[in-house]
Amino acid sequence: MILTPKVRKTLDIATRLIIATLSLSYIFYRIYSLPTGQVNTFFESVLRGTDVIYISATLIFLMFINWGIESIKWKILISQAEKVSFLTSYEAVLGGLAASVFTPNRVGEFIGRVFILKKTDPLKAILLTIVGSFSQLLVTIVFGTIAYLFFAPRYMKTLMFDSTWLVTGFSFTLILISLFALVVFFNISVLHRISIIIPDKYSARIKNGIDAMADCPKSLLLKTILLSALRYLVFSTQFYLAIRLMGMDFTALQCMLVIPVIYLALAAIPTVALTELGVRGSVSVFLFGMLSVSEGLDGGSALAVVSASTLIWFINIAVPSLAGVLVIFRLKFFRR
Repeated sequence: MILTPKVRKTLDIATRLIIATLSLSYIFYRIYSLPTGQVNTFFESVLRGTDVIYISATLIFLMFINWGIESIKWKILISQAEKVSFLTSYEAVLGGLAASVFTPNRVGEFIGRVFILKKTDPLKAILLTIVGSFSQLLVTIVFGTIAYLFFAPRYMKTLMFDSTWLVTGFSFTLILISLFALVVFFNISVLHRISIIIPDKYSARIKNGIDAMADCPKSLLLKTILLSALRYLVFSTQFYLAIRLMGMDFTALQCMLVIPVIYLALAAIPTVALTELGVRGSVSVFLFGMLSVSEGLDGGSALAVVSASTLIWFINIAVPSLAGVLVIFRLKFFRR
């Protein structure tokens, strides 16, 4: 179906308004619905904490670094199809964030990114973007597995009676998943075989997109993994600093063990937008509670951990999404 320029313009405006409205509504709803006790705990912890200005400034600085690294990663991946500047890539990442903040498991991220491109077919761009997303998931699994191997024997055996076999079995499962994911990622060229068996009558676009993924050289995949690992270290450091800001006395070593396990658990739990913050907080409280010598965290400590988790969401998701809404108004969703 061929759309006239006027119809395309009208549909573009309508789509932009819908995405922007949903994104802003969700962000403000989540902020408005924060429990009063959690807000009070946040401000009390910050006001009585030490190095508040230093930690807060570092958290904000790392926010720019976090999405800057993601922008570099997307830039080098999408260069397989179209050359873009770092600034354009950064705008695409923010636009994707705004479009994904209200969608299940952030699937809307692809919409906000690929439509900033001028020449590349959206499907091809989406498939290349998936490579970057998979690399980030892979890093989360590998780091989470390594942390779990040290965390579980020390803190999780007391979770249930005689659970040594369960901890050991899960450890082996995670190791196998990590190794399998690494093999799949660095042998992505095997997708050429899938592309060959797709009949032309269905879609040449699908074949071209799969071929673009399969054509990613191993050197590019290695760069993608390294950038994903660097970004992982950045937002993990942010989580640790947020815990410090809330006045919690967990050691750096304890946080190095539990934070990767938290991210691993979050990666394994499907979430919809309206429950994401609750899941983040619940998982964080549960796993940090295992570090406590007593039976879990008390009410104040639990609120502090939830506040730290919420703060990371606010800095890394909510604030950049507000900037990303401006990018959404520049995208063209309907083309010739």
